Amino acid sequence: MKKKHSSLDDALRESMTPEACQISGGRGLFMEVNDTSTGLIWMTTSTVTLPDYRNLAIEPPLTKTGVGYAAMDRAAFLSSPGSNQGEILHREIGGWDWINVAKPMEIIPPENEGGPLRISVQKAHVIGFEANRSVSILRLPHGDYVELVGKSTDDVKLTLPRGGALEKIDLRNPWVVTLPSPTDAYFWLGKTMRSFQGPVTLP
Repeated sequence: MKKKHSSLDDALRESMTPEACQISGGRGLFMEVNDTSTGLIWMTTSTVTLPDYRNLAIEPPLTKTGVGYAAMDRAAFLSSPGSNQGEILHREIGGWDWINVAKPMEIIPPENEGGPLRISVQKAHVIGFEANRSVSILRLPHGDYVELVGKSTDDVKLTLPRGGALEKIDLRNPWVVTLPSPTDAYFWLGKTMRSFQGPVTLP
């Protein structure tokens, strides 16, 4: 039986390693870039604004990947997929501190018009949700996927993968999820980014 924690920070700490990088900013806005020379995705370690993303000046091989609101209350990365030693890789881009958070392995186009991209992503990602909040879940025939990016406000407008359904679960206790690696990630790209990732075991 899993141990019940009185606080999310205590629960998250139990899942972290000494090398882990905890991301500050909660459900704030974060931006990512892709280094096309390596295929590695880099994310800011602190929150940004939309003007910050628009004004970010980068040069090849870097390209802007996107900007989106975190759906979870806490997040940490245990290692960087670009590292051979299991450490977190940092770099400075445009005056911001970034870490290597992911490496896409396979990108599958939407199976239906308006549907999400499906991306297999290598990463070591732990996320946490506070008690007494609702969390959106994408339920698919092959598993359950938890919200990671974006807000539920416009979920009714999403075109879901075949066989998919959205539902909300109400948390009585803090919930910490260690995502699998590779992670199966569904992304709706557009004016507002939305993503569900997993599969995960529901509390």
